[in-house]
Amino acid sequence: MLMLVRTGLRLRRIPSVSRRCYSSIPDYHPKVRGYPTLMSTNFKAIQPERIQAVYYPSWCVDAEAEAKAWFSSDPEDPSEIITVHFRHAYVPPWLRFGIDLGRISLRDENLTYESAKPFSAALTQQHGLDIICLPYNINPLELISRARDISFGPTKIDDDFRLDPRSIKFNLVAAYPVLLPVYVLQYVPQAPYSHVTVIVEAHTKPGRYFVHFVGGPDLKKLPAQDFFSEDFIAQDVSTVKCRFSPNVIAPRSQSGVSEELCSWMSGFLEDRDAPQRLVSRRPIDMDDHRVRQWTEEEVLPVHKWMQLGEDVVRLRGMVKTFSTINIDQVKIFEFPPQRNRDPKQVAAGLQGFFKAEAEKLQKLEEMRLSQTPIWWRQWQDGQPPKTGP
Repeated sequence: MLMLVRTGLRLRRIPSVSRRCYSSIPDYHPKVRGYPTLMSTNFKAIQPERIQAVYYPSWCVDAEAEAKAWFSSDPEDPSEIITVHFRHAYVPPWLRFGIDLGRISLRDENLTYESAKPFSAALTQQHGLDIICLPYNINPLELISRARDISFGPTKIDDDFRLDPRSIKFNLVAAYPVLLPVYVLQYVPQAPYSHVTVIVEAHTKPGRYFVHFVGGPDLKKLPAQDFFSEDFIAQDVSTVKCRFSPNVIAPRSQSGVSEELCSWMSGFLEDRDAPQRLVSRRPIDMDDHRVRQWTEEEVLPVHKWMQLGEDVVRLRGMVKTFSTINIDQVKIFEFPPQRNRDPKQVAAGLQGFFKAEAEKLQKLEEMRLSQTPIWWRQWQDGQPPKTGP
């Protein structure tokens, strides 16, 4: 827990950079939803130099992706197709006024759809305070298309796991724009000590907090910083390691590489300059069919479709195993033993079971195809035909 000592603390006015940059409310698309602030600004600890309420423009992403991968350090080993699910992957924005929030996840996993409201002018003033509304400047859909350009060849994830970015294919992507309210508290200790910025979640009560020591070439570290190896403290706040939560569903034997994949992906956002490099190169098209509202009606069908995908992978693996079994070499031991049982009858029973499972797989695949969201089909229909190999 960070303790700020009152003795020697001198408060001075910080130029309102953020207010000058974002004096007007962005023209948020109707798909954007935001959470009301549940906490007031009645902070009973040492009063900060400045308190500002900010709407933090984040994204949640659900997706299923496939790519060519190698699970061996031997370059001669054949590749396999890896299938990965991302549920509520968190994509932060890049903020231009020095709040280093891109390195943490401010989205609470327990947030409910019901609490989010369609954005309106009523959300810009709460608890007697004007809320600065920041524009969206990072487009996860654009990052997806840029992911294929990471490398011209296989990318090393770890010693026994390589991935070909050029082969990445998305079977479904849903991006939900969600505004998260936070309070930004700025403390300015007496020179020459580092400034301190505290970010407090406002959509939960009590909110989690994040402390950032803002250093500089002419500033010294505060005594409290000697107890920490980083320049920030995250109190009950998820780190970047948790923001993507990739789940490798196929091949099932390689599900253990999910953690390595998450660490590799998180590395792009751990760097201080990464969010700035990821800023969208063109205006964000909120009318894109893949941009969806953060509502139960939109999210649950996507998750149901993804769950059917996991069921298909599991059953497909079983059917594949069955296809390698030679019925004539199968020996069945029953307890208690059954007398006078015809071996041919047993073999026929096994073959009937294998056939039934194959038919079940076909029906499951058809069910999943029929439950593909209409908006995804509409987006696919609007894509130009592929050329080349």
